[in-house]
Amino acid sequence: MVHTNKTIGDFINRNYVSLKINGDSLAGKQLREKYQYPGYPTTILLTATGAEIDRIVGFDGDKDEYFQILKNYTAGRQTLTDYLTILTKESNNYDANYAVLKKYEDRNDFKSMQTYAAILLKLDPENNKGKQNELLYTLAYCRYKITGDIAVISDFIAKCTDDQWIERGYQNIIRHFSKSQDQKRVIATYETALERLPRSTDLMNAYAWYIFQNKVTNHYARGITVARRAVELEPEADNIWDTLGQLSFAAGEIDEAIRAMQKASTLNPREESYRQLLKQYRSQGRP
Repeated sequence: MVHTNKTIGDFINRNYVSLKINGDSLAGKQLREKYQYPGYPTTILLTATGAEIDRIVGFDGDKDEYFQILKNYTAGRQTLTDYLTILTKESNNYDANYAVLKKYEDRNDFKSMQTYAAILLKLDPENNKGKQNELLYTLAYCRYKITGDIAVISDFIAKCTDDQWIERGYQNIIRHFSKSQDQKRVIATYETALERLPRSTDLMNAYAWYIFQNKVTNHYARGITVARRAVELEPEADNIWDTLGQLSFAAGEIDEAIRAMQKASTLNPREESYRQLLKQYRSQGRP
């Protein structure tokens, strides 16, 4: 974890009283309800009086970048308050408006996200910044989160031409139907998504994993076909080989399960679960 780095840890201890909380604990769930952060890990910096300075959502492995953000926030730079102050003087500053949008995204503040997405679209009607599809997606996503109407995401997908945001839209629809346990619509959405995005290995892997995880036995053959196609397109992705292996084993295709898990283990020899599953599969394979 980045906080175990001595330089970063010493900086935090000089400037803050640090507290680590398990997000799945009662306290963690209460804090997520209070601060509305979108995922883990999230670092929230507070003043001595409990006012939020800013937050860091996620960690991409770059300790130097993380440390620089910490130092900036501690100095009051590049925080939400800092950018809002800039906008009081330069209301049409595109970069500052975009930064504020992303700050509110980190807070799951959908109404504020709507406001700034609309501002940004007006500031760049010719899409010179190249963010139009992202902003239109943001507007649709916020409307969905506020109203619960998944149709707004479908409408966005129908009009969008950017695969990245089309895929994001389909992921929203899939999560929506998964949450309501509407398995038929989840599967139908995956199929529609793959018709639109036939080379998306992320969608393929997610679809095959959904079939495995939810024991959709009448779709095992389809899931294996999809996972095979995914590893053809991305043969170095150990997580997809893992999906193919686990689904094949569940479907009784022991030989294919062994081959797939062997490949996953070869690609990522540090992953203990691959070795354990491979051992299990071999113990049940043909002599």
